[in-house]
Amino acid sequence: MISNSILIKNCKLFNELNDKPKDILIESGRISKIESNIQIKSDQLIDARERIVSPGLIDVHIQGAGGADILDNSIASLQTISKTLSRIGTTSYLGTTVVKPEENNQHLRLAKEYINKKMGGSVLLGFHLEGPFINIQKKGGLDPSSIYASSDEKLDEILEITDNTLRMMTIAPELPGNLKIIKRLVENNVIASFAHSNATYEETKKGFDAGINHVTHIFNAMPSLHHRNPGPIAAIFENKNITVQIISDGHHIHPSIIKMIYHLIGNDRSICITDGMHGIGLRDGNYFYNKKEYISKNGAARYLDGTLIGSTTSLLNIVLKFKEFTGCSLEHAVNTASLNPAKLLKIDNCKGSLKEGKDADLIILDNDYSVFATFVEGELVYRKSSITHTS
Repeated sequence: MISNSILIKNCKLFNELNDKPKDILIESGRISKIESNIQIKSDQLIDARERIVSPGLIDVHIQGAGGADILDNSIASLQTISKTLSRIGTTSYLGTTVVKPEENNQHLRLAKEYINKKMGGSVLLGFHLEGPFINIQKKGGLDPSSIYASSDEKLDEILEITDNTLRMMTIAPELPGNLKIIKRLVENNVIASFAHSNATYEETKKGFDAGINHVTHIFNAMPSLHHRNPGPIAAIFENKNITVQIISDGHHIHPSIIKMIYHLIGNDRSICITDGMHGIGLRDGNYFYNKKEYISKNGAARYLDGTLIGSTTSLLNIVLKFKEFTGCSLEHAVNTASLNPAKLLKIDNCKGSLKEGKDADLIILDNDYSVFATFVEGELVYRKSSITHTS
């Protein structure tokens, strides 16, 4: 008997669909073995019955789920987000939010205490801040009070509050002082990401030269492509060192554009995200967000006037839509939300793929590709129905 172990039998690995089923042995929260017909007595035995097993998904851009939001400044909300995301296949995420100086950024001060802590489901890896150093002309749905001019002092304040937990900041490179801010972000191991910007082609390239290596929700909150005024899109496509967030929900970007993006930048640079808000994981219906009523329907959230305010499509379903829209393999689609974000966050040594020695963050998919079971760091945190267990 191996203590603190789980043996998952008869798995179809997401990247070996045509091969015979394998077994996965989990010990002390990590993948210990992946091979055929493992004969070891474990604490738990789970028969996957040839269901597909995939790495757990990593969402680098999500504000909330299950009716909760990072901005709630609530431990209960963080627990709700964690449990909701694990139920729909996301095993870790960046808490995406904005600064709230008028509230002393209490939501950041609270949430940072729960980064990389067990919350009953998906793990909060750190923060992704949209702003505050962004272009108000491209604010989208962001509150103007969360946007202001850059300065070293203001960045120092943010870095002090987040205390080495800020992993990504979305920034507009064309604004005064922001090229210096970008360089400082990189020096502090923070990913500088382009968006909420009105930058020209040339200004975007200067941002890349300063250290931007990522793009937040491409095509959204930035100038569009024009044949005489290429803007940021052309600069993004031609720079092979830039990874790109794609909201492949069929609402934020037309499927034909998603296919075009994929063929122009390739699989390794594509990172699927939800840009999800608190309606993720809830049934279609009417809800309130920031004290304003909206409708969640078919994976999109819109105010009553029709304004698109966010995605309510799970990251798993976005991955499946990405596969449908681009014609890529299941392996490549899954990688856009597992291996690729893990590489971006420089945690691919422990997350993002099914390999021996890595964290046992994985999901078992049912025959209809819905989540049958979710494991986070070797712990079974969600199961759809009864699973065969024996000691």
